Amino acid sequence: MAKVIFTAWKSKSQLLQVRDEFYPPPTYTGPDLRSHGCAVVEAWKLRGNVPHHVEATALLTDAILHDDADRNSIFSIRATYSAAFCRFVTGLVDTKIHGVRRTMFQRATDLGLPASFVELRHEATHREPPSLIVLRKAAQRSLEWLWVNYWAFVSDDAVDGGSEEAVRAAISEALQPILAVEENKNISKKKRWERAVSVALRLVEICNGAVCGSRILANLLVEGGLLVPGDRGLGDSMTEAFKRWNPVLQKVAESHPAFLRQLTEDLVNELAFKNTDASDTIGEALYLWIAHIFTSTAWEFHRQACSQSYVLRACDESPHHWTTMLGEQVRKQAGKAKVPARSGKNRVSKVSTARNDSHYAPAQLSEKLVEFGWGYLEKWDSRPLGVVSSH
Repeated sequence: MAKVIFTAWKSKSQLLQVRDEFYPPPTYTGPDLRSHGCAVVEAWKLRGNVPHHVEATALLTDAILHDDADRNSIFSIRATYSAAFCRFVTGLVDTKIHGVRRTMFQRATDLGLPASFVELRHEATHREPPSLIVLRKAAQRSLEWLWVNYWAFVSDDAVDGGSEEAVRAAISEALQPILAVEENKNISKKKRWERAVSVALRLVEICNGAVCGSRILANLLVEGGLLVPGDRGLGDSMTEAFKRWNPVLQKVAESHPAFLRQLTEDLVNELAFKNTDASDTIGEALYLWIAHIFTSTAWEFHRQACSQSYVLRACDESPHHWTTMLGEQVRKQAGKAKVPARSGKNRVSKVSTARNDSHYAPAQLSEKLVEFGWGYLEKWDSRPLGVVSSH
């Protein structure tokens, strides 16, 4: 059964029209339509499923249009800028929204968001609103970032409802910059990162426009052997391959969690259901990739979408050298995750009247709490906080 994707707009042309209202082409000489674009996005919000990038663009643009000292007070202008900017940054990097214990600076680094945005967001939230000069510049830089990281990839050539052959061809073309290994070696680290982000955004666009995009991308990466260096020998390190592919795969997984589930299942299927032994270089590479996704800190945020039970079952049903090692690694990592970290600062004194609430929680609830980073305090101290004197 085909997967149904709901969007706030009826067709891609409507989204392109709003984009052109926010970012008029250089040759455009007509009236300013930014306020109309903001109104359209506001109407879309009533329907739901509006991407954060679209909403943030409208909020920042509306703040710029509000910047009129003849009609509005300086305080209200600063407040509007601050609110729009804070919502833009928070929607991208807030760890509570994304459910992972990582700092906002770490999330910003993953997304290619300037660290200064996080600092300014903190200042605007917890201190006095920044000056108008700072806020105006931040709003403009934010709109530029949104163009580079979202709007530039919303185009007419999106594979909207195309055939699987067309989607596969588009994905293959998008992956070419990453596959140029020798060329990637000769460019700077910053340029390599920018190239990876550009490829990832194009892949996200393809997956947005085609319901089969995530599945085809995963199949192409695994069946085509694109994740494994062609000249790799047994025992060779996979570090360079991880560095090259991680930014691309992680950015796609952020927008399409189903992609990572499909990728890991395809990887473990390729590993488990083929004749392989300890001397098989491809089997070793597949094992290292799956172990990397399920055990490394680089994938801690993303692997919540993976099916750990499926990987373990595949390993158990097709035991050989690499699946046995993989099953042991995944189980070991799962055991670590189920042990909540205990900090000395958070411990409370043990008294006879204390109650251990973990005994009263259902087992399934306890497992879920641990899975998402929560843990029980050793014991709950039910003593009163103070005593009221009768004098």
